[in-house]
Amino acid sequence: MNANQPQKIFANPKTKIIIAAILAFAAGYIAKSVLSPQQPHSPHTEAEHKQAQQIWTCSMHPQIRQNKPGKCPICFMDLIPVTSGENTKPTQISFSENSLKLMEIQTTPAERKFVDAPIRLVGMIDYDESRIKNITAWTDGRIDRLFVDFTGIRVVKGDHMVSLYSPQLISAQAEFLESLRATQNLSAQASDMIKKSIQDTTQASKEKLLLLGISEEQIEQIAKTGQPSNHITINSPVDGIVIEKQLSEGEYVRTGTVIYTIADLSHLWVKLDA
Repeated sequence: MNANQPQKIFANPKTKIIIAAILAFAAGYIAKSVLSPQQPHSPHTEAEHKQAQQIWTCSMHPQIRQNKPGKCPICFMDLIPVTSGENTKPTQISFSENSLKLMEIQTTPAERKFVDAPIRLVGMIDYDESRIKNITAWTDGRIDRLFVDFTGIRVVKGDHMVSLYSPQLISAQAEFLESLRATQNLSAQASDMIKKSIQDTTQASKEKLLLLGISEEQIEQIAKTGQPSNHITINSPVDGIVIEKQLSEGEYVRTGTVIYTIADLSHLWVKLDA
């Protein structure tokens, strides 16, 4: 073959077409390989990809989310796989159509409002404990008369309830009357110290009568008559109904002994078992 032979080959038009087609095919193959490189296919790649996307949760605590099986860190139950299409938000839970029908679940939008629902309860009417008063003896003595001799009687504030004989009360009245006489017999020439001493004694004896249950009106009556009263009358402190009578006439009492219990029934309590 001589040196001029290649020139003859390229000069052939058919040969030029064949060479151009080979070069175009090679250029296209190289461009495809560069722009879209193919990864080596492995039968384990797809399975590993699915396993990487699998989420495991607890049937009792759906907020637990792990990418591999194991135990729930809260209740130590076996984790279960989250099926495809299941809502994976920790604040939501999904059920199948059959489960929803069996559970008969009803839903409604959450609202903030006052709840008003009628509820039937069983209970009983009782006394208002803040409106119950006891009538007690303010001094030792003997009950000579009960003006209210059975329960259920309505009384008004100030009504006579008990007439009580008390030697201690007679002694206190005598002291009060003696101090009043000393004040009246006090001469104008007496010193201020003596006057103040007698006045203090009179005031102390009056306060003693008040502590023994004598009212201001009764004290004025004693001072007016100048004679001690053998009995003290205990009056009702409130309006109400006598619900308890603890003692009878002729019985002796000590200071603080309960004689009557009075309840104001204008306001009652209702105790319900809820």
